[in-house]
Amino acid sequence: MLTLPITVKLVGVSFGDAQPNIKTFGNEHIRWFALVREYNNPHDANAIRVALFGEYFMGYIPKETAAHLAPMMDAGREFDAEFVCVNKHPRHDTVGLTVKIIEVKPHAVEAEDPQKGGAEHGA
Repeated sequence: MLTLPITVKLVGVSFGDAQPNIKTFGNEHIRWFALVREYNNPHDANAIRVALFGEYFMGYIPKETAAHLAPMMDAGREFDAEFVCVNKHPRHDTVGLTVKIIEVKPHAVEAEDPQKGGAEHGA
């Protein structure tokens, strides 16, 4: 069972353009990232990509976490990834990214329109 929120280090940060994206956008000023399901990922049917604006690839949610999170996303639940920190090694140029996964709260119920379904006025 997955207990949210959960903090994870992204994996796959050396693929594609993740390195320049993390170096550019991995900071406290860019606070939120999208979680995007990759249904056709040949390596993991539960793959969840982390991206800025859904476009700039930052990495993937670890496989073990994605196995729990993907079915919830597939059922319509929505999640975001909040910036926690950039992971740096003193002797390597490769960086990583740590995020906190948070469920997006459902929209508040709109106030009932008095013109619909309320008591009838006048006659």
